[in-house]
Amino acid sequence: MPQPLALPAAARLSAARRLPAPQETYAAEVKKEVNRTVEPINLDPRYSTRDIPGKCIKCLAEQELNNCLIELLRREGEDKELQRRFEMLVSFLKSPESQKLRDESERYLAEGKQVTVKICFEEGKPKYELKVN
Repeated sequence: MPQPLALPAAARLSAARRLPAPQETYAAEVKKEVNRTVEPINLDPRYSTRDIPGKCIKCLAEQELNNCLIELLRREGEDKELQRRFEMLVSFLKSPESQKLRDESERYLAEGKQVTVKICFEEGKPKYELKVN
């Protein structure tokens, strides 16, 4: 029976580098990334007037999403914070809470109050907050 051929040392090292990382390492890295704080996004909706065009929360979030996408495409390297910002906006726009916040903010705007919607991630979960002034 022929003996199996031994790989040269360089080939053994190269093969070892291609092995996937242990799950514990990957999970710890993901947890670290999730717990990293990203600056919250504040959206300030306004009613349109004769002199000033306004935008609702959804339009502001879509505009910010487009700005993030354009900036991500312009940059050559990876920008983790910009990617997280993009993820926060996508999460908000897909969320059923976004419609509730939109309706509530429009009600306050109709009463003449100023409204700000804060979008952030806390412990890896999206959090949305409506502030009325």
